Amino acid sequence: MRSVLIVDYAGRGHAFADLFVRTDPDITVHYAPGCAAIEHDRIVSVPWLDLYDPDPAPMVRYALDAGVDLVLVAHPRPLANGYVDAFRAAGLPTIGPDRSAARLESSKVFTKDLCSRHGIATAAYRWFDEPGAAVEHIRATGAPLVVKCDYSCQGNGVFVCDDVDEAVEAVERLMVTRDFGPGGARVVVEEKLVGEEQLFFVLVSGEQYVMLPMAVDYPRSEDGNAGPMCGGMGAFCPHPGETAEVVGRFEEQMLRPLLAAATAEGIDYTGVLYADCMLVGDRLYLIEINARMGDPEAEVVFPRITSNFTEVCRAVLERRLDELPPLELSAEHFVDVSATQGPDGVHPGWPYGEVGRGHPVTGVRDVDPDRCQVFYGSVRLTEEDELVSDGGKVVHVVGRGDTLEQAIDHAYEGISKISFTGIRYRTDIGKVLPWE
Repeated sequence: MRSVLIVDYAGRGHAFADLFVRTDPDITVHYAPGCAAIEHDRIVSVPWLDLYDPDPAPMVRYALDAGVDLVLVAHPRPLANGYVDAFRAAGLPTIGPDRSAARLESSKVFTKDLCSRHGIATAAYRWFDEPGAAVEHIRATGAPLVVKCDYSCQGNGVFVCDDVDEAVEAVERLMVTRDFGPGGARVVVEEKLVGEEQLFFVLVSGEQYVMLPMAVDYPRSEDGNAGPMCGGMGAFCPHPGETAEVVGRFEEQMLRPLLAAATAEGIDYTGVLYADCMLVGDRLYLIEINARMGDPEAEVVFPRITSNFTEVCRAVLERRLDELPPLELSAEHFVDVSATQGPDGVHPGWPYGEVGRGHPVTGVRDVDPDRCQVFYGSVRLTEEDELVSDGGKVVHVVGRGDTLEQAIDHAYEGISKISFTGIRYRTDIGKVLPWE
């Protein structure tokens, strides 16, 4: 393989691009739309392409014209819109779940019902497409409960409610005022599981798979694990609790039954599968599935991988993951602190409401590259080549070190160099655990 097209734009996509060019000196990455601010002679961003376009034809034409050998679709929106189906129909070797398989993320109802049919443990639930019925059920059931949108809300739209009033308000925000968009047209109301949350990342090809390293994610928006659930304020890797026993239990209790269930229902899954589970006693329960790598987890998991990732992807396409040697991993620790767009005097900022855009981002070049790596998230270059903010998670500063403490110090040293109006980030990533 000489070239690959990655369909994404977030920090996750930048981390994918970096993984390819770092582990394969011969590969060129076309990154669509990517970020034109990335300075690497083998990462070619394509900012005029739009991954939110429901029509995949422009992306397909670009891939054909560029003569890429592989397409990797990494973002949930084009996955849900059937981009993988379109690339494959054009004869392009493509990694990523097709539209049918992407329903495992795009519809929580679909996944919960699949688990129910195949005896895969998940929280007791009911789903509703009418707010009055949801509220009636909540009042009859009582709290604590979890209320979540059925369709993807880009990492938001999940409410862990300790009393009935909170749950009713969640229904109001999701289904009535639509604070999180059309994904709230249907909601799932489920029991709140109490246990240890565990995140697993797997590279899948049918029923073959390779486990990726675990990571610790920080889903709450504020220090001390306060504030609303959001798309992640940071992460670190390695996970202190990752053992052969933990991974083996996931494979036995969750992964193999899940892949077998998908196959039985005609789903041929290819790509990264992200399983969010809760360990209750000695039993794993599925909370939800993401049909792609997590963000910001990718920014700390991928830097640990030193195996030639192009060859790993070749094995995915050729259905020989079971023949691969174990992934080669760095022993270093990586900590991601996400610099997000907070209040700018006009907008409340992410994840609380409307987000200001176009604020100049400075200091990126002042970050020590021997201690940190900056992955671009929601940023863009202006016509004057000025880097400006363009969404919620603006940049990810990933510190590296021989110990977790050293990686934390390097991450916060790096992020202290970066500035933009309304910059906001947690100050306790890696210093506390998200379940404490």
